[in-house]
This record gives sequence, structure tokens and C-alpha cells, in this order.
Amino acid sequence: MLKYIIAYNVDHKVQRFFPICDEGQIDFITQSCDRSLMAIIESVPGKIMIHLFDILNLRKTKLYEIITDKEEKLDIIYASFTSENHLLFIQTGKPDWTLFFYSLKFSKILATTDTCPEENGIVKEILPCYNFENSNNKKVSILGGHYINVYEFGSTLNKLYTCKKLSQREVYCCHDWIRSDKIVAGTNNGRILIYCNESLIHIIHYDEFIKDVALSSNDLESNSKLLNNKENDNIETLKKEKSNVGILNINKNVKDIFDPDYYPEDDSIPNSEINLMGSDSKDRIDIIVSNTTGFYVSGKDGIFSNIQYISRKKKEPLSICQLIQSFSLPTKTTRIKSISLSRHKEFMFALTNKNQILKLNVELGSSESNTFIPVTPVYHVGPIICIDICARKPIIASCGVDRCVKIWNYYTGDCELDKSFQEKIFSIALHPSGLFMLIGFSDKLRLMNILINDIREVKEFYIKNCNECKFCFGGHMFAATNGTTIQLFSTWTYKCLGNLKGHNGKINSLYWTENDSILVSAGSDGAVYVWDIHQMKRVSEYICKDNSYNSAICNYDGSVVWVSGNDHVFQEIVGSQVTRELDYKVTFQKILISYTGRMLFGGTDKGDVIPLRYPLISDTSEFYRYTAHSDSVTSIGLSFDTQILITAGKDGCIFIYNVIDKDENGPKIQSKIKFSNEVLITRSELEEQNINIAELTRNIEELKMEYEYQMRLKDMNFNDNLKEIVEKYNIEIEELKISTIRTKEEKEKALIIQEDQWNNTKEKYHTELQELDSKYTKKLIKQYEKFNKLKKKSTEIHEYWENKVISAKNKEQDELLKFTQSLEKKISKKSEEISKLKDKLRNNEIEYKEIRKITEESIDTEIIELNKRYQMELKNAIDKGFKIKGENGVIKKKFLSLNKDIEDSKKVIVKLNKSIKNLKTEIESLENELLILKKDILYKNYLINDVEKKVFVIKRKNQELEKAKFVLKYNINKLRKEVEPREEKMEQMKNSINEKNNLLITISENRKKLEDTIEKMKKELNDQKEIYNKNHRKNHDLHIYLERMMSDLSKAISYIQEPILFKRFNN
Repeated sequence: MLKYIIAYNVDHKVQRFFPICDEGQIDFITQSCDRSLMAIIESVPGKIMIHLFDILNLRKTKLYEIITDKEEKLDIIYASFTSENHLLFIQTGKPDWTLFFYSLKFSKILATTDTCPEENGIVKEILPCYNFENSNNKKVSILGGHYINVYEFGSTLNKLYTCKKLSQREVYCCHDWIRSDKIVAGTNNGRILIYCNESLIHIIHYDEFIKDVALSSNDLESNSKLLNNKENDNIETLKKEKSNVGILNINKNVKDIFDPDYYPEDDSIPNSEINLMGSDSKDRIDIIVSNTTGFYVSGKDGIFSNIQYISRKKKEPLSICQLIQSFSLPTKTTRIKSISLSRHKEFMFALTNKNQILKLNVELGSSESNTFIPVTPVYHVGPIICIDICARKPIIASCGVDRCVKIWNYYTGDCELDKSFQEKIFSIALHPSGLFMLIGFSDKLRLMNILINDIREVKEFYIKNCNECKFCFGGHMFAATNGTTIQLFSTWTYKCLGNLKGHNGKINSLYWTENDSILVSAGSDGAVYVWDIHQMKRVSEYICKDNSYNSAICNYDGSVVWVSGNDHVFQEIVGSQVTRELDYKVTFQKILISYTGRMLFGGTDKGDVIPLRYPLISDTSEFYRYTAHSDSVTSIGLSFDTQILITAGKDGCIFIYNVIDKDENGPKIQSKIKFSNEVLITRSELEEQNINIAELTRNIEELKMEYEYQMRLKDMNFNDNLKEIVEKYNIEIEELKISTIRTKEEKEKALIIQEDQWNNTKEKYHTELQELDSKYTKKLIKQYEKFNKLKKKSTEIHEYWENKVISAKNKEQDELLKFTQSLEKKISKKSEEISKLKDKLRNNEIEYKEIRKITEESIDTEIIELNKRYQMELKNAIDKGFKIKGENGVIKKKFLSLNKDIEDSKKVIVKLNKSIKNLKTEIESLENELLILKKDILYKNYLINDVEKKVFVIKRKNQELEKAKFVLKYNINKLRKEVEPREEKMEQMKNSINEKNNLLITISENRKKLEDTIEKMKKELNDQKEIYNKNHRKNHDLHIYLERMMSDLSKAISYIQEPILFKRFNN
């Protein structure tokens, strides 16, 4: 998967694959400070490519290229963003160890430098100093084996200082910035070192740090005495603020301190003899990550700590390290490889050495604190050797180089079982029922039971290094390779049914047919055999010594065999002859045929999965290729319904594919298989569960008794409450009766008053309506008469002006006819003259041309003059028409104004009608209020009846409860008679339990005594170690003095013969 990145949704547990690299593979991934961008670095010969990925929108945005001078591919060791998201540091590997400072904004390299000052040294981490209190802080730290170099970056990279050197035998493992001038670093010896600029100011031993988490109050007082009175106040405030915090390390003088673990004589040891990564030490500090108050640390024993760092610069300098929280990893052997905080820094995600992602809530005071929650199951570490799929359950069994066996549910993606072994594992096979498993170890082949929470051994078979083992489809027998032979065993009797011999080399593949009658085997010796299991005979064979076969399969009856080898050739064998050879130009490591017999699946050495439709086509260039694994496919499996394909590879990944058959004509298998829910349980576990069930039933019975007793008490209280409630209800009912009588009287009075008011309002409105009708009818008659007069006037004016317009049009037409007739006469005359001139011009061409020119010019001028005259006359006629139209428009405007007056009068009438309607609505609303009052009175009557009914029901219930009380008393007396013998037994059991508890107390007292003796011995050992260290130092000092004496003696001996010089030397 080095060409893809996977986005994992933690809440929905969904994975999304994003293809990134086309040419090479992913070398390093880094995030920006605000968790919005991700840089994916790909190194290719001649250049480094930076793929920028938008984390918030989950999409690839840009691609940047850095051209290098070297033709070979550069190793990318580390990369990190600065606080500005457009600046990026990229550290390359040996031999040059070059650091590139690249700007994404300008798409260019700003600076480069060589970062490894040591011979045969390495570079581990590159961390820019993010903005703390100083906004202009631009520093980057480079961590190596024995050094921490700090550079200042800008337009160039300038080295500022180097932190104090470690002893040659001690190596840095990790580091981070906690302030703008302070770095915290972890070593392979389990020490945490804090530097202020280049000077060492703190040394914390992580082992002692874990042991002394819960300090006593005396220790705190002894630590506080080291400080002045003013500083004591600070420590007391710390105690008050966080009672669970222990002050672990106090440094009064923030200056360079002495490192007791530094030995100058070790400087002569070369780096080639030291593990500079520090991975060989169990005490190493795995990771350090800074936070707002201090830093997180992870080391041995599966403990992850949050340490607060407090520094003060005013008055006298002071710095304090103290523990805030400690978190426990799933196991003591679990180690953290990398850590990433969420965007708002409330959650932390950690990747462990077991390829598992853990989630942690790092907020103080949260309910989920101090516990790591697994986000993903524990994956395989290293290549996966083999997988096998179950027929009756949706599970897969896998084994790997990490010597772990895991059982996965391929529908949910969860790891149901996980067990690690000490021996090396070579193969695995699942029984079709899913209750048994074969595992091939380096010393034996073991048949195992798959229990609810464990995998336990049933039977051992003395087969060493079993490369292949396989259950038949029925599950009643299995085949296993023992060197160059195949042995068949019964699953139920464990007897050897037969040995199949013929191979001369390692057997790489075993394949059963569905009827369990034929077994196909292929090996590295180039032999492919088809075996008849019933007769224990070889049916057919094919041998090609020049080739090594990886996998072999056959059809349902074993008549056709398909084989894949290392020569890129896919062969089809019928009988003992090769019928077809197809070169797909890839090496198939494993091949598989579907149960329908219409599809072949192959896994290649490059991690591709290729599906092929049967019968195979001779054209090998056309086939689909699904790339998922980054390394060779080691195993392949298919579910019984042929809808799910599962592959495993050397990259440690298992991939699940959905298989969709588009051909509807072929044979169909049941779409949904009903899986079994059977599980194996040992008798001891069953007995334990039965005991637990019995105890739970007892507890339930006791709870029932308690519940019944409480129910009786509640019944007593309920009866008392009932009496009180009934009395209250009776009082309220009487009050309601009195109130209803009053309301009835008030109601009658209100009805009488409302009827009087209603009659008065009716009379008023009736008189007002009559007056309004008489007024507005008179006004309407007057307005109507005016409207008729105006209408007559408008019709007369309209007729008059229409007549005028018609007469003007007739005049225009007459004048136009006259003008056209006169023009036609003149044109006829001119045409006669032109004909005469033509006759004259025929005799003489020269005279004709001259006369023609003259006549044409004269005719043109006359025509132009005539056009001008007629246009002027037409304009005058049109102007007269426009004047008449304007007068007509004025008359129309007057007509429209009259219409508006009429419409206004109509609007006034509409408003009057609306006021009449409003009066009617008011009358209706008053009527509705009357109806509502009537309904309220009815509802109150209904409530009174309902209350009376409830009182009657409560009285009846009270009688029933008294009857139940009598029955319960009778049952209680019965139960007491039954409980008395049981209580005697309980007292006997309690006495026996007390005796056992006394024995346990004596054992615990002996254990405490032993622990006290062990602690005394440890203290004596520590005292002896201190004495030994003191003697060692004394010896070291004496050795130096001896060397000085010897040098002085040698010089004095040289001056013995010259007494003057000897005296001077002594003086």
C-alpha cells in the first residue's frame, strides 16, 4: 500500500483509498500545524515529488517537484512543516544527509545544508520550533545519534548551537520543543534530558519516575526544604491546585549541570560498533510529544505519562517537572511508534509496535481518561504467510512471520481471536465448521480447538516445517506436507490414512476438489500430480524440471489442471499434456477457481489481483488488474457463495473484494448463506459459568425478597397516601359543587345582561344601516346622472373629430392623384423627345453622345427638383394630420379623467360595503363568545362527573388491595417456614468462609514479610552499588595520580646525573 493513503473514519469504521503515486512509492507523510494539509513525499530517480493533500475536503490539491543532481533515488528520512503552512523541511539519507528547505508558495528551494557531523552517523528527526511566547522564533532542531543541532531558518539556514554531547554508549531516541529556548530529549538508557539552549538543566530517570508516581507527604516536604521561603509558597500552591501531582524534579539553578553518565574514555568507540537507533535497549524512551503545559512521554512497561514543566525567570530562576496524568497501554510489551493529536487537541491517536491504532482522551477530568481505546484491531507485524476461509462461518484464519494466529470476521472487519506462539509458524488451515484449526509449526503440526476466547491444542502430529496443510470440503480428513511427501489424516480418529510420494522438492500447493476424491499438488521441483484419494494412486502427472510451480488448481472432476510458475507462463494441463500456454507477463504466486467454474483469480508477485473468465482467451493483453498490495500476494481465498474474494500479502495486509458476476446465464449459488453460530466451550468454563449462574440466581432471589418487602412498605405508604388523597378530593369536590352553583347563578345573570345588550346593539345597527342606505342611494343617483351627461358629450366630440380625420384623409388622396397625373404627362412628353433624339443620333455617333449627355443631365436635374417639391408637399400634409391627432389626444385625456372620477365614486361605495361587513363580523364574534361560555359551563359539569367516577374507582381499588394484603401475609408466613432451614445452611457456609479467610490472611502476612525481606535486600544491593561506584571513582582518581607520579618520576630520573637541574625540577 505504498502508493495509496487510507482515510479511516473512526466513528463509522469506514476506509477510503486514495491513489497518490504513479511512478514510485510513498516515502514519508507529514501534517501541517493546523491539521489542514498533508504533504506526501515520493522519491524518484532524479527528483523528489511533494503531493499536497487537503485533509478537510479529502482530496489531492497540488504536485510539486524538486529536481536533484543525482540520478539514483534518494532516501527520505524525515519531513515536517513549519508554523507557516507553505514552508517544508525534507531530510534525505546517506551518504550526504542533505536537508532541503522548500517553499510551497514560491515552488523553489530556499536553502540546503548537510546535517550529519559524525562519521558513520545518522539523522533521526527534524522538528521546527512552533510559536510559543515569541512570534518571531524561527528555529529547527536536528536529532542524530549523539547530537542535537539547532539552526535558524529564514532566507538561509544558519547553525546557532549544539546541545551538550552524550556519552558514546548512550544514544538519542526522540525529542521535541517545549519552549522557544528549551528542548526535551529521550535516550536509549531511559533518561529524559531537558536543555536550555546548549546547556543541560534537567535529568530525569524514567524508571524512578514511574516508581515514585505516588509520593508521600514526607517526600514532598523534604523536596520543598531545598528551596527558599519564597519558593516554598510556589510548591504549596502547586499542592493545593493538584493534589494528585507529585513534584518529581526541581532545579533551582537553571544552568549547565553535571552529567554523571558521561564517560570521556568512551569517545574512542566508533559509531559502527553502536546501534545508533537505540532499538536494542528495553529501557529506551520511544516518543516525546510536547503539549501546552509540558510533554507526553512513552517508554517501557506500557506506561504513557503526561509531565508538566514549569519555569520561572523572575527574581531567582526556577524550573519544576511534575506528573499530571499516567495512562496504561493495553499490555506491558506494547510500545508507541508515532503519535498524532486531533485538530482541537482533545484526542490523541497512537500507532503501536503491533500495528494497532489506539485512541486516548487527553482532557483532564474526562470520564474516558487514563484508558486507551483501540480504534483498529491488532494487525500482523510483517508478512502474512497464509490465510484460510471457513465455509460455515464468516471467518478467516491468518498467520504471519510475527508468530501470531488471528481469526477475523470478514463482514464486520473485527479480529475475533488473537494468539501468539513461541514457535515459528509455516501454514494454517480452517475446518469447514469453523471449530477446528491446523497450524504447522517448526517442530510439529498441531490440531487446535477454536474456543470462545482461546485456541487450545487437541492433537500433535510429528511433522516438522509443514509448508502446506488443507482440510477437505467435508472436513473428515486433511492433507499435510511432510518434506517431499503428502500425508493424509482422519480428522476424527487422527490416524494416517496414507502417504502420497513423488515430489523431489518443496511442495508449494495443495488443492482439493469439491467431492473430496481428488487432490492436486505442485512443487518447486517442477512436478504437478493429480491424486485419487480413494485408491491412493497417482491419476496423472506433468513434470518440467526447468520450472518451479507456485500454485495448481483443477476443475470439479480433476480432468483439467491450471498451473502457475516463475516463468510468467500460465499453463492448462489435460491428462499429462500441456494443452495451452498463456503468457500474461506477470508471475502468479497463487491462483484460485470459483465454485461455479467460470472465473479464475490470480495474485501476482507485484501485489496485483487479476480475474480471468473461463474458458481462457488466447489474447493475453486484455485483462483487468486490481492493485492493492505493495508486495507479493502470499495467499488467496474465496467465500462459498463466490461473492467475496480475500487476499493476503507480504506487506502484512489482508484485502477483501466484492465479486460481481455480470453473466446471468451461468449456474447460480445461493446468494445468502445462513452461517452457523456454534461455539466450542470447555467443561471447566461451563462449570464456572454454571456456578456464576447459580450465584446470580441466589442474588436474584434475595433481591426478590427485598423487593417484596419494599413493595409491602410501599403499599402501607400508598394506603396512607390514599386516605389523605381521598379526604383532599372530598373537600375539593364540595368546594367545586359550591363554585358550580355560584357559576350557574353568575351565568344566568350574564345571559340576561347579554340579551339586553344584544337587543340594544341590534336596534342601533339597524337604524344606522337604514340612514346610510338612504344617504348613499341619493349620492349614487346624482353621480349616475352626471356620468350620463359626460358620456353624451364624449360621444359627440368623438364623432366630430372622426369626421374631420376622414375628410383630411380624402383631401390628401385627391392631391396625390393630381400630382401623379401631372408627372405622368410630363414623363410621356419627355419620352417622345428622347425617341426623336435617338433617331437623330443614329446618323452621327459623335453628335448622339453629346446630345445624350446634355439630355441626361437636364433630366436628372428636373427629376431631383420635382422630388423635392413633392416631398415638401407631403411633409405639410403629414404635419396637418399630426395636429389633428394631437387635438384628438386632448379630448381622450378629458374622457379618461371623467372615467377616473367615476371609479373613485365606486371605491367609496366599496369602502362603505366593507364597513357594513366589519359590523356583521363583530356581531358574529359576540355570538361565538356566547357559545364558548356555554361550552365552558358544560365542560365544568363533565369534570364534576369525572371526579365522582374517579373517587368510586379509588374506593374499589382500596378494597382489592386489602384482599391482596391478606394473601401476601399468608405467603410470607409460608416463605418464613421455608427460609429458616436455608438460613442455617448459610450460617454453616459463612463459618467455612471465615476459616478460609483466616488462612488467606496468614498467607498474605507471610507474603508481606517476604516482600519486606526482598525490599531490604534491594536496599542493601543499592548501598553496595553506591559503595562500588565510590570505590570505582577513587580507583579512577588514584590511577590518574599514579600516571602523574610515573611521569614525574621519569622526568626526575632523567635529571639525576645533573644535580642543578634536579633541584630546579624539585622546586
